Amino acid sequence: MIDEMHQALLKTAAESPDQLIARPVGLNTRAAKALFAKLRKTALAVEVVVIEDEPHWHSDERGPIGLRLTTAGRESLGFGPDVGGSVASMPVADAGPDSAGTKPRSGTKQALIIAMLRRDEGATVGDLMAAIGWLAHSTRAALTGLRKRGMILTKGCDAEGRTVYRLTDDTTTEAR
Repeated sequence: MIDEMHQALLKTAAESPDQLIARPVGLNTRAAKALFAKLRKTALAVEVVVIEDEPHWHSDERGPIGLRLTTAGRESLGFGPDVGGSVASMPVADAGPDSAGTKPRSGTKQALIIAMLRRDEGATVGDLMAAIGWLAHSTRAALTGLRKRGMILTKGCDAEGRTVYRLTDDTTTEAR
């Protein structure tokens, strides 16, 4: 349940052109983390990569990370549908792999991983490691990140008995 303070944050975001939810001033790191997680879980906000001068909650390897109000968030406050946010911010988490705006920027390692996993033959961890230059643990972490974003990975074996991962869009699809 969202309390009055949270609702005020969402209302401020709904009234701003970029639809970004600003981290409250003076909020300590632990409280900010908890609030960030709570807002993300409500489906009223989505995690996005923002540019340096936009409101953000924390930074990671992707850059500054902010929260953008979703259409559901706007409607819960009595506002109309989203009028379009900042072009500079790229969503990084959403309900599914083909939801509007969740595709990674072209030319990134994440885009390469997704393309390889969508091939009919899928990809092994070794294939992914060779293509992106990461170690096995980082490559597996990227696969976990895709699962956390709601993408469906199936696991199977190829003719040589190696574990092959495939990215599917349908929850009813079984491992090949």
